[in-house]
Amino acid sequence: MSKSTARKSSARLLEELLVKSSAIASSVNGMAFGDLEGRITDGNAAALALFGGYTLDEVLGWSVLSFADSQEEAAAIFAIVLEQGSWTGEVTGRKKDGSPIVVHLSASLIRDEDGEPVCTLCSFIDVTRSKQALEELRIKSSAIASSVNGMVFGDLEGRLTDGNAAALALFGGYTLEEVLGSSILSFADSQEEASAIFAIVLEQGSWTGEITGRKKDGSPIVVHLSASLIRDDDGEPVCTLCSFIDVTRSKQAFEELRIKDYAITSSINAIAFGDLHGRITYVNDSVLRLWGNDDPTEIIGRSVTTFAQSEQEAEAIIRSVLQNGNWLGEISGMARDGRVLTVQLSAHLVTDDGGRPICLMCSFVDVTEKNLAQKALRQALEELEDRVAERTRELTEANTNLRREIEERKVAERRLRQKERELQLNALHLEETNTALKVLLNQREKDKNDLEEKVLANVRGLLLPGLERLRGCRLNDRQRIYVDILDTNLQEIISPFMQRLSGHYLNLTPAEIQVAGLVKEGKTSKEIASLINVSERGVEFHRNNIRRKLGLNQSRKNLRTYLLSLS
Repeated sequence: MSKSTARKSSARLLEELLVKSSAIASSVNGMAFGDLEGRITDGNAAALALFGGYTLDEVLGWSVLSFADSQEEAAAIFAIVLEQGSWTGEVTGRKKDGSPIVVHLSASLIRDEDGEPVCTLCSFIDVTRSKQALEELRIKSSAIASSVNGMVFGDLEGRLTDGNAAALALFGGYTLEEVLGSSILSFADSQEEASAIFAIVLEQGSWTGEITGRKKDGSPIVVHLSASLIRDDDGEPVCTLCSFIDVTRSKQAFEELRIKDYAITSSINAIAFGDLHGRITYVNDSVLRLWGNDDPTEIIGRSVTTFAQSEQEAEAIIRSVLQNGNWLGEISGMARDGRVLTVQLSAHLVTDDGGRPICLMCSFVDVTEKNLAQKALRQALEELEDRVAERTRELTEANTNLRREIEERKVAERRLRQKERELQLNALHLEETNTALKVLLNQREKDKNDLEEKVLANVRGLLLPGLERLRGCRLNDRQRIYVDILDTNLQEIISPFMQRLSGHYLNLTPAEIQVAGLVKEGKTSKEIASLINVSERGVEFHRNNIRRKLGLNQSRKNLRTYLLSLS
């Protein structure tokens, strides 16, 4: 190679070296050179500033190991570089003021044109802040993962992107794979309420309150929700974070306490609470009504002993409650207007879950009127007992008299039964006698009727026709008088019989009664006409009238048969 060519090559090489030196000097990454023994031979401003503001003069000749936080780790890295030619990774060091620094180190072994190692080059990038940020993120992630509060992340569309174990357990044992991508609204009991809350979070950045949801098995759960909109360093929203606390039991407990509070407030029994010194801290409306006022401030803060008629008795009751836990009995108290009241008092010592006393509770029932009523009742009972005793004596005497009367009545009853037996025998005898008499009387009546009919038949059939024929003969006046007398006497004889017959037929004329009697005797119309000296047509006329008056016109019944039935 000519000298001119060599000079040009040297110049070009020098120029490249100057360019590289300038690049190293102005690099934002810290860069340092060292010999094969690990001593610093050069370094740029970025490296000096990175380690806390050293000057180049201060560090020239120092071992590169002196900047490491761990000499053993640094020596191992330097050995790897010498052996393998390079090493890349993170290493912890110390700044000039002793504060820690984490750098990303790229260490290389520099060789000449013949491949022989001549020096080392180290390039540093300060990753302390990013390392700290990553550590903070790792800590926060661990904190979220291990938090006892349920925490979930979601995108800006409301889809779940992550959640800790507490959240999965809180909603009934879901796995993360089951819920990823699900809408956070799907866990709410009311989709409308959840949508409104999500809109508030997106608009205002946060929302806090209670909301009701559903577990995996469908059972209800009440959670206290803190929802936040997460923003990046530029203030742009990137996701949502929801933190849950299960308040179902506390909500139920609060509801139970609220119901108990309502029960105490509205109880018809007077209920009061006091501290352990006997000062009143709460009274319900029934206490105010019992005391005679509606202003609780006049009672609260005062000692319960001021309302008792006997302060000593009230203090003894408080000591008994504090010692034994309760007291039950009656005590006399004073109303606001000075009236003396008798109350049934039930006092209890209220303790917490640990058994430590926290307050006193007293329940009052006004028994003033009840006691007066009981007193009046006892007096009435005593009077009643006296009256019962007197009445018992009277009843005893009455029973004695009654037993005597009963004995007398038994004797009279025995005599009466004997008399009844005698009367029964007499009655039986009289009944037999009456039966015989009835038979005799019936027979006599029959005989009488038969006689009357025979007499009437004979008179009408034998005497009267003959008398009529005699009347038709030529008689002188004297004979005619005898005939009339005979006819009159015969009519008087048969008149009782005719009266009995006409009693059945009050509407028949005498001629019709006479014809009816002859029909009953079996006489024909011709015979009757001859006997009563009328034509047969006249007899038929009388027979038709008789049938009409007896109601036989519409019947085929024989007139004689009907008349015989009347006998």
